[in-house]
Amino acid sequence: MIGQILDSSSTEPRRLTRAQQRVTTRLAILDATAECLVEDGYASLTTRRIAERAGIAQSTLMHHFETRERLLVDAVAHVAMRLAEQTLEEIDLAGLRSPAHRDAVLDQAWREFTSPPALAAAQLWAAAWAEPELAAALNELEHRIGAILVATANTLFPDQAGDPDFPGLIDATISLIRGLVMAIPVSGRAAVERRWATIRPLLSRAAAELLDR
Repeated sequence: MIGQILDSSSTEPRRLTRAQQRVTTRLAILDATAECLVEDGYASLTTRRIAERAGIAQSTLMHHFETRERLLVDAVAHVAMRLAEQTLEEIDLAGLRSPAHRDAVLDQAWREFTSPPALAAAQLWAAAWAEPELAAALNELEHRIGAILVATANTLFPDQAGDPDFPGLIDATISLIRGLVMAIPVSGRAAVERRWATIRPLLSRAAAELLDR
């Protein structure tokens, strides 16, 4: 009898602590924000829609994120961290010294920056021209994403992490890719992809000059 009670109690799911519930709810809100941004676009993004998608009350959302800008900054940083982790999982770290694998890093960076979540997040930078509060929030986000990108690059190329030119190479590459991304709504995805195909060999040669010396 006692054994049966112990067996039945061991199969019951453990109740989350208050701190665990808070973390779980926060992650659900961040995921819902990213999904709404992808599906609805920045112009149609509302806290009510995000709360519905996360399965919570709108008041609960506002308890976790007092402002819309704070929610957007944390959601995009959340997406950036996830994309960085995905890049590290998909790149063959052992083969990065070969030119083919360096090109693979550039191609992976392009895929991540042109993925649906990244393209949706890019709408915020365009909207910042007309929204000073959003622009101020994005300034903080720039630093956070920059730290994620630098950490990812240092993991991919540890031998070059201390080179004074390395941060400039990373910054130039990312800035170029982001500039191309902003042209997608104007020129179309296919045209921008062709531009990337032309530019990528130039970036690869510049990277090789630094990585091989």
